[in-house]
Amino acid sequence: MHSPWYVGQEDRELLQKFRFIQNQEDERLREATIVNESGEETRWSLGVSVLEKNDYRNRYVNIMPYERNRVKLAVTDNRRQNDYINASYVKLDVPEQSINPGYYIATQGPTEKTWQQFWQMCYNECPNGDIVVVMVTPLVEYNREKCYKYWPMENDAPFVSSKVQTTSGQAEDISEFPAELTISYVDSERIDDFYTYTKLSIRSTESPSKRTVHHFYFDQWRDMSKPEEVVPIMKLSEHSHGLNSQGNPIIVHCSAGVGRSGTFIALDHLVHDTRDFRNVSEFPALQHLRKPNVDYRRDLIEQIVLQLRSQRMKMVQTKDQYIFIYHAARYLYETGNTK
Repeated sequence: MHSPWYVGQEDRELLQKFRFIQNQEDERLREATIVNESGEETRWSLGVSVLEKNDYRNRYVNIMPYERNRVKLAVTDNRRQNDYINASYVKLDVPEQSINPGYYIATQGPTEKTWQQFWQMCYNECPNGDIVVVMVTPLVEYNREKCYKYWPMENDAPFVSSKVQTTSGQAEDISEFPAELTISYVDSERIDDFYTYTKLSIRSTESPSKRTVHHFYFDQWRDMSKPEEVVPIMKLSEHSHGLNSQGNPIIVHCSAGVGRSGTFIALDHLVHDTRDFRNVSEFPALQHLRKPNVDYRRDLIEQIVLQLRSQRMKMVQTKDQYIFIYHAARYLYETGNTK
C-alpha cells in the first residue's frame, strides 16, 4: 500500500513550504493597507472590519476578515445598520482532487457582546434542517477567556437572540434582524472523553418550525498548538461532518477563528472530499482502495492551506499545526482509522 508522496516529506521540507505560505500572506497584508489611486480597495482589503464602530465586534485587534468574502449579517437595512461580524466564507475546491467543494464559515469565538449576532448568523446562513457548529477551543485558558459560553447547557433557561442588537451602544452600531431567535437545550453526551456533543433547537419568532443545532465542543486543544493526538480530532470530524444538512456550511470557530479552525477545516475537507483520501476514510476495510491519484503531482495539503489562507488570514497559524496535518494524513493512510 502506497500513501501519497507528499505525506512522506520530512519536517524540514514542510517548514520551507510553511515559510513560503507565510511570506505570501505578509505580502497580502501589506497590500491590504493600500488603497488604489482611484480610491478602490484592493483584493485583500480588510474593509469595514477596521472601522472604530466595529472594535467591540472583534475579539482580537489583529485578526480580521477580508472584505470580499466576509459574512454579512442579515440585517433589515444594510445601508443604515451594521452588518459586520468577524466571520469568513470558506470554500475549498482543489482542481483534480476535490470530489465535492467544501463549504465552511470560519469565525471567532463569540464574546459576551457578539454571541447573539453569532446565532443570527448561524440561522441565516444555514437554512436547512441540521446546523453543525464545531468549537475547537476551551472556554478559558490560563485564566483568560477564549470564548464566551454562548450556548445553553443542561438546566439552563433558553438563550434569546434579540431582534435589535448593539455592541457599543452607538447609533451607527445598531443591527436589527427580521426575528428574535430562541436557542434551547435538548440533550448532550460526552464522547469517549474527547469532546462534548450537545443537541440544541433554534426557533425564530417568524417561523413555527424549529431547526436542530449539533454543537461540538472540543476542549482539549490549546491555543497556538497542535492537537495532542490524531484519533480524537478525526473522530470529531467524522461525527460532525455526518450530521450536517446538505447545502449548509459547517460553522467552525476557535478563539480567533484562524489557527485551530483552519487546521480542523483542512483535515475535514482532506478526509471527506478529496480523491486521495475519500476511499481511505469511508472504506477503511477495503485495503486495495487505498490508492492515491498517481497523476496528481502537487502537494494536496499545501494546496488546501493556500486556499484557506487566501480566504482568511492566518488559517493554520503555526508550523506545528501545518505539520500536524501531514502527520494525521499519514496516520490515516497507514491505519484507515477515523473512528
